[in-house]
Amino acid sequence: MVSDLATPSVSAAPAARRLPWGHLWRQSQAVVRLELRKNFFGRRGLGIYLVALSPVLIPLIRFLKPGSLADEPAAEATQFFSFLYQIYALRLALFLTCVGVFGNMIRREVLDRTLHYYFLTPIRREVLVAAKYATGLLVTIPLFLLSTVAAFALTYLPHQGVGAFLLDGPGLGHLGSYLLVTVLACIGYGGVFLLVGSLFRSPAIPALAVMGWEGIHFLLPPLLKKISVIHYLQALCPVPMSEGPFAILADAPSPWLSIPGLILLTGALVAISAWRLRGMEVSYEEE
Repeated sequence: MVSDLATPSVSAAPAARRLPWGHLWRQSQAVVRLELRKNFFGRRGLGIYLVALSPVLIPLIRFLKPGSLADEPAAEATQFFSFLYQIYALRLALFLTCVGVFGNMIRREVLDRTLHYYFLTPIRREVLVAAKYATGLLVTIPLFLLSTVAAFALTYLPHQGVGAFLLDGPGLGHLGSYLLVTVLACIGYGGVFLLVGSLFRSPAIPALAVMGWEGIHFLLPPLLKKISVIHYLQALCPVPMSEGPFAILADAPSPWLSIPGLILLTGALVAISAWRLRGMEVSYEEE
């Protein structure tokens, strides 16, 4: 199944010590192709696609009944889309998709009893983890970029003055910010659930715990907010959302801190996942 990962002229022991970058890159590409073919180009990926594209449904229903919106200014759509994106698309649809994609990267191999095939090939486990993480990003980022653009377009089309809002106003800037947040959300939550999948037999309960932590973000003291993915994402959203009277106020990080901060946090999580897999031994009897 993973024969294209092996190199007959290089033994497994030297490969673990030092491999040329070109060979590591080819191994990573082989893993990515295999993961895409096994898990996302078939019925297994159908549920992921449906959840990822679900944020389009509400604007679509709204678009199909445009009579009541024709006289409303585009500013009304701005508030609607901000709520739709931050509450549903970001905190629910994207979150659950990342649970399904990244949380099952390692766990599915154990359940299918195929993880040992990777372990028998001369591929470093750090490379294996990085390739699996890259596969998840290749699936989630395009899906949610498409979903965000479609939902944004359907939200604004029924309103008057859309052209001026997009071309002469902040419309395209808002869309660019939402797309940036989408990419960073896939990167951040992907790192979180890749680690969850390598630590726990089932990602369901840890995912609920993470969702609860992200959900009470507004109640956390400033120091604890910094270890929440949503803390960095909210700071980049173009339209702020009220967190209610009980929120503990904290200075929102600037984009120059939000983006590197989230990437550093994600890098640490992926590194821990690689360290965890490096010491893992396959034992299917317990599953």
